[in-house]
Amino acid sequence: MKEPLGISILFPLLAVVTIVVFAGGLGITFMVLESVVPETWGVIVLGTALVLGVPAVAALLQMQVEKE
Repeated sequence: MKEPLGISILFPLLAVVTIVVFAGGLGITFMVLESVVPETWGVIVLGTALVLGVPAVAALLQMQVEKE
């Protein structure tokens, strides 16, 4: 079955837009945090929380899915 041309263009475009929004949002968050907190500890704490928190939440969600 032949897929419409619009879908072939839409999905990569949505992927790029999603990445730009997440990356831009994180960048703006880190810049605002750095300007609000004079020292770099705020950025370090947020970065560490993201590095440790995202996989932890993913593991918890995966365990919930596997229970069902």
